Amino acid sequence: MRKINKFFTILALVLILASMGLSVVRAERSVGPKVYVFYFEGRAINEGLASAVLSALDRAESENALLVLILDTPGGELAATEKIIRAFLNSKVPVVGFVYPKGAAAWSAGTLILISCHIAAMAPGTMIGAAQPITYGAEGFQPLNYSKIINPIVEMAETVSRERGRNQTAARLFVQRNLTLNDEEALRSNVIDLVAENVGDLLMKIDGMEVKVAGEVVKINTKGFTVEKYEWSISDILSNALADPLLANLLLMLGFYILLLSLITGHYPIVAVGLLLFILGLMGLGFSINTISTLLIIVGVVLVVIEMVTPGFGIIGTTGIIMLALGFLLLPIYLPQTWFVGPEFFFRFIVAGIIIVVAGSAFFAFALYKIIKAKKAKPVIWSIIGAKGKALDDLGPGKEGFVMVEGEYWMAFSDEEIKAGEEVVVVGKVGPKLKVKKVSRK
Repeated sequence: MRKINKFFTILALVLILASMGLSVVRAERSVGPKVYVFYFEGRAINEGLASAVLSALDRAESENALLVLILDTPGGELAATEKIIRAFLNSKVPVVGFVYPKGAAAWSAGTLILISCHIAAMAPGTMIGAAQPITYGAEGFQPLNYSKIINPIVEMAETVSRERGRNQTAARLFVQRNLTLNDEEALRSNVIDLVAENVGDLLMKIDGMEVKVAGEVVKINTKGFTVEKYEWSISDILSNALADPLLANLLLMLGFYILLLSLITGHYPIVAVGLLLFILGLMGLGFSINTISTLLIIVGVVLVVIEMVTPGFGIIGTTGIIMLALGFLLLPIYLPQTWFVGPEFFFRFIVAGIIIVVAGSAFFAFALYKIIKAKKAKPVIWSIIGAKGKALDDLGPGKEGFVMVEGEYWMAFSDEEIKAGEEVVVVGKVGPKLKVKKVSRK
């Protein structure tokens, strides 16, 4: 009898110790109730946005807070998407992806980011998918099917889905077949974890959920939560702005035009402004500046300037333009297939880019035409002396500038101080430049 009692006593102790061991294994840490909310707000995913997301994640980790991403994006750049996914896979706190508000979508790269989150959610009436890269050519928009590009993306999508316990087949079809799902379909297909009406509803539904983070079980605590919107730093804002292809192209074009016109007109202090805008544009577009292309561009600009100030048959200027074209062609840029965006966004991007280029080129061509006409016009000295016009720049001893005389632009100088806008009269001509003085008021 004693042996039986002893056996049951030992068995009870073993069970108690085992349960304690299980408790140790199941020991959890919790996050919350602080919640940081990061809004995509329709932005395309680029290096600037990725930098901001990583900054938000760092802050959440430092405060043991939950990070919620409000996903509403057309997609974006592959390298930036990979950076975000890699950070989420190694995160120390849970990350919740939420496609919101109603009518929003996390297309392409946005879908890959959503399935990489520890918890994936969608609002009613939202969409995900269409993650196949597209390119634009003479035949319009075409899906990109190069296995060298597609296969690594498929592998990444499947790996992330397997890590998060989600539907790997759907992840593969997002990329290979441009699969799209609404919130109900995504929930049924085990692509997302839940559907929520808004951020408050989302936080209530995930309260008490357990997720695996950095090899341990983490319990989410959102009771009495405090929500704080992540505010972008100045650095984040600048990085995101420069990474916008349209803005980068605009900066590049403005910088080039300002640089060229300032050299042609002799307004040398403005060269620095043009150079700054030009470099910022190159940085934003991801150009890799190499020695040959840079030299071609510089020499091309110099030759065009020489053509502007010397008479001839245009051979120098033509050579300069050819060198400029070659220089720009040799500057490698990120290819379209590294962008994962929907056709609608891509179409708007192409149209906006064309408008910017056409408008800018038209303005530049007009300005260049007027400058060339002013510099190369055959002077009719006796008819222009005594003609009146208006100073377009400040003139004075050692200070040259443009004047408008009889509808023509002329470089001019004066022995007296003349302010821009004042009326002038031509008193002489030296080479291609006019000598003017202020019209005396009686």
